[in-house]
Amino acid sequence: MGKKYRILSDKNKYSLPKEDYLTAIHYSLRYPMWVEELRTAADTGSAIRYDRDKVQTSNSSDPTYEVAIRMADLQGRIDMVDEIIKEVAQGMDSFLRLGVCHGLTFEQLKAKNMPCERDKYYNMRRRYYYELAQKI
Repeated sequence: MGKKYRILSDKNKYSLPKEDYLTAIHYSLRYPMWVEELRTAADTGSAIRYDRDKVQTSNSSDPTYEVAIRMADLQGRIDMVDEIIKEVAQGMDSFLRLGVCHGLTFEQLKAKNMPCERDKYYNMRRRYYYELAQKI
């Protein structure tokens, strides 16, 4: 990660305990991995195997079921992050997503023509982490 995140003071309306704040940061940084895993998860499941004996009950696991459960879990996490970003970003969803989920700095976002200034961006980011910490 390489950069340090300042913990907000108790006077800030989006203040969180240090552990919750850092959990929200690291949860967000996992977003690209979840998207990639969801994209490839369907390929890792196996279908019905006709080369095995037919058994009415079996102790073997159902790989299709396990993949489906994992995909539903990943989709739920991705949807939660996307929902919070949409609620907080005020039309700048892609820039906030790049900042909180991909770790881009304000300067890097500004170079990509982000249409807001430092104070507005950092306030959106603080609110995003606050809202996410309330839901995880």
